[in-house]
Amino acid sequence: MRYIAGFVTYGESAMKTVLIAFATLAVLAAMPAQAADEDAIKVNIEKSGYECHDCVYVTVTARTDNIQIDKIDVNRGRCPQLKKGKTTYNGKTTPEGWWPNKGTFTPRKMQFAESLTWRFGNPLWQTGISCNSLEARIFTDQGTFTVSD
Repeated sequence: MRYIAGFVTYGESAMKTVLIAFATLAVLAAMPAQAADEDAIKVNIEKSGYECHDCVYVTVTARTDNIQIDKIDVNRGRCPQLKKGKTTYNGKTTPEGWWPNKGTFTPRKMQFAESLTWRFGNPLWQTGISCNSLEARIFTDQGTFTVSD
């Protein structure tokens, strides 16, 4: 350590140590952002347009081969999955459209770069159903992925 004009200067080895410490911190800070790009899937959540009131589209794109989507839930299961078809509501058969799926989720195997879209919503405007998307969980054979607004 030397004093020059009221300043303390450090030797070259001390400066190298400080630079290495800053470089290490910079690498560690960048790691979480990089990890998201390496997930096995990419998830996109969009609100529906003209097709359905209070509905959400969840699009999953595989970033790896042979990944199985076991289940998807929106808002922790409070927003039902929809299927295309007709349904009976208040004793009447509805026209073809997107209606709550009364069955169980059908698992789906995906390959790299394949994209699939699932629809969730409340087209019957039932009380107790919350489809303002805050969270989607995708359960796969390679782990659970959660996407939040």
